[in-house]
Amino acid sequence: MRNILNRCRRYAADFSGDSGNLLFMGRTGLGKTYLSACIAMEVAARGYEVRYYPAQALIDRFERVRFNREAGADDLTAMREILSCDLLILDDLGAEFATAYSQSVLYQVINDRMTEGRATIISTNCSNEELQKKYTPQILSRIEGEYQTLPFAGRDIRQIKKEREA
Repeated sequence: MRNILNRCRRYAADFSGDSGNLLFMGRTGLGKTYLSACIAMEVAARGYEVRYYPAQALIDRFERVRFNREAGADDLTAMREILSCDLLILDDLGAEFATAYSQSVLYQVINDRMTEGRATIISTNCSNEELQKKYTPQILSRIEGEYQTLPFAGRDIRQIKKEREA
């Protein structure tokens, strides 16, 4: 975990348009969301445009615009920002409701950002096997080929805090 922390510190400190993509993998409560938020704060403080979305919220934005379900101007703006920001944090991949449409949105976001060389950090509680069951080969190929996987290990931080408080 110390190596992952050091890698993420370097990523944030040296961030540029071509910093590449990271995939945080590991069970719940290991600090993936917290670490991605820390990177986001550092990168944003250096003047880059950063957006954070849980996977389901990102899909919901696209769905509202596509199917005109109470879509507002802020939804259209958010869609453009998701595709064009310098760094996108896509949190909790695998927790979203899986449909053909959600697969299509995820493919579009991952592929468009990859094609344009825009950095993305994805966090997931899923194992490789679970990702293979949930996502299309096209999505998996892009993640496996274009993202540096950082495997998180250890005990659930929330459980450790609870034990300390008891």
